[in-house]
Parts: sequence; structure tokens; C-alpha cells
Amino acid sequence: MFNHPYTKIDFLVEELGVTRITATKYLEQLVENGFLAKQKVGRANYYINEPLCKLLITND
Repeated sequence: MFNHPYTKIDFLVEELGVTRITATKYLEQLVENGFLAKQKVGRANYYINEPLCKLLITND
């Protein structure tokens, strides 16, 4: 999750071997605590690591 600029519920289900409900709960807690931003695209929710995105696009 902190190696990529975004994640999805399906990624956590596969990588952690948890249920969709558990993955959703984990990601929503990270959003509530300001670690990730949630963006809905179509029917899917993407959870974005904004500080990592900023590091990746900074031209310094």
C-alpha cells in the first residue's frame, strides 16, 4: 500500500488474504485518519497515497 500511489479493495483482498469487508474496513480507517484519500471512479473506489504521489511527480 505504501509502495504504490494507490490501492483498491481487491488488491488488499488478494495481498493480505482478508475478506472484502475487512479490506474495506482497513482502508476506510486509513482514510478517516488521513493516511489515504478516497476517490470513486465509476463503481470502484481507489485509495490514494497523496504524499507518495507528490513525491513521484515532484521535479526537484
